[in-house]
Amino acid sequence: MNLKHNDPTGSILDLLRKEKKCYDEVLGLMNEQMHAIEQEDEKSLNAIIEKKENILQTAGDNEIRLEQARAEFSRKELAEAGKQAGGLRMEVESVLAQIIEMENNCQAELKARKFLTQDKILDLKQRKNLLKGYGTSQRVKPKISKNV
Repeated sequence: MNLKHNDPTGSILDLLRKEKKCYDEVLGLMNEQMHAIEQEDEKSLNAIIEKKENILQTAGDNEIRLEQARAEFSRKELAEAGKQAGGLRMEVESVLAQIIEMENNCQAELKARKFLTQDKILDLKQRKNLLKGYGTSQRVKPKISKNV
């Protein structure tokens, strides 16, 4: 994609808007993801994670186009675009910070649930071992001869 023919500032701003839109969608999905974790809805959680992966792939492609655009423009054009895109860039950074915070919260919640599940499994194993001693006694086999 050759962006040299377009207004450099406009093309960079357009790419940043697209990137912010992707991250806003991911932020919305993060709220759904947290709700799915709280509801212990694994099917919904997997669907949300898949949607996030697709959106993040699009954002990554957009990031590559942005880097290509930066490489094609002169320093003067980049400086002008940087001035105009400063506010938008700050918005993107803010959304990314929120996404990272929510992702960390989801990770902490999943770890807590994992340890809780592990504790339950260990408790069940201990109960099973304790109950083995209370079973019916088996027939005592002779110790001298098998024919007795």
